[in-house]
Amino acid sequence: MRSALFTIFVLVQLSSVGLAQVDEASDKVRTGTRYKNTLTVFREPEIFPRTADDSETYRLLVTATFYHPVIIRIERSGRRHVLHAKWLDGQVGYDWGKFQGEKTRLLNQKEWRQLNVLLKRASFWTTPREQKQPEPNEKGEVTVCLDGVDWFLEGSAHGKYHVVDRYCPDEGAFKAAGMYMVKLARLNIGLRLK
Repeated sequence: MRSALFTIFVLVQLSSVGLAQVDEASDKVRTGTRYKNTLTVFREPEIFPRTADDSETYRLLVTATFYHPVIIRIERSGRRHVLHAKWLDGQVGYDWGKFQGEKTRLLNQKEWRQLNVLLKRASFWTTPREQKQPEPNEKGEVTVCLDGVDWFLEGSAHGKYHVVDRYCPDEGAFKAAGMYMVKLARLNIGLRLK
C-alpha cells in the first residue's frame, strides 16, 4: 500500500512539472550560464514554474550603461503581493560590481492590478523574446542605440514561463510596464531611465 501511494505521489509530481509551458527561446535563456550567473550575483531565486499553482512572479532586470544593475521581482501568492528590489554597486558598461543592497515592500491590490493592466497592454505573454533588427531606411541608414538600457522581463504564472528582452525599447506598452515596476520599487540609487 505504501509503495502504491508513493508511486501515485511521484506520478502526480511529474505530471505537474510537465504542465509548465515554456517557449523554446525563453527556455534557452533560463538554462543559460549567463542567466544563472546573474541570478547568483543578485542572490535571486529561479522563478521557473514547477507546478501550475495560483502564484505569479514577474522579474525585471534593468541594465543601464552608466548606472547600477537593478533587479525588481514582484510576487503574488494568494492575496499577498510583495516587491523585492536589489542592486549592485558597479556600472553596467564597466564592471557590474557586487551585491550592494535590497529593499522589500508590500504592494496593495490597486498597484498589483495596474501592473497586470500594463502587462496585458504590452501583450507580455505573446511578445517574442527578442526584437527584430531594425530595417535600414531609404538611405540605407539604421538607427542604433548607444549606451542605452536593456530591459529583461520574465514572468512565471499559472504554469507558464516567458521572457522578453529589449535593448532601448521604444516608448510603447512594454517600456511602460517596466517603468511602472521601477516606480513601484521606489529606489533612491540615482537610476535614470528616460
